[in-house]
Amino acid sequence: MTRSGPHHGNQRGAALLITLILVALISLLAFGASQATRTQQQLASNEVASQIAFQAAEAALRAAESVLSNANELALFCNAGGARYNITTQDDLDQDTRWQSLESLGTVADFTLYSSDSGTFVPAPRYMIGCIAPALIDDYQTVDPAVKGQIEEDPEQRYFFRVFSIGFGPGGRAVQRLEARYVY
Repeated sequence: MTRSGPHHGNQRGAALLITLILVALISLLAFGASQATRTQQQLASNEVASQIAFQAAEAALRAAESVLSNANELALFCNAGGARYNITTQDDLDQDTRWQSLESLGTVADFTLYSSDSGTFVPAPRYMIGCIAPALIDDYQTVDPAVKGQIEEDPEQRYFFRVFSIGFGPGGRAVQRLEARYVY
């Protein structure tokens, strides 16, 4: 006796084909999800490295601030050489490119960081201090000496500084440069 109706052999082939297509689609979705996860992990890792580099550059700024605060004679401060320099013209102030040589000429800040990625220490942050001539400061006025009773007192001189700093992240993946200005 023969059956009339659909052949079961053809249905089995169609089921196999549909199963293979579904497995391929699920595999593609899983691969896409793993790629997205990997990308997110890399972004988070880069953000951490950038934050560490920023904190290192901040540490260099604090080290420079400490040097300025503890200086005996600010009038002669920038004549000591090293990573200190004078800014005496408006062009020097506007187009100061010394920050580009921070990696080689900057003063090393007392800050160390170990990178577990490379198994070595990250380069220490550095800073440079520029002494800005008071004449280059907008609205800076030298005031006349004050008179207290019979004694004439000289007003305290103000000193202006530009500080550049650089900090490095783990594995050398991130570098942060900062600039700050100080008045003493």
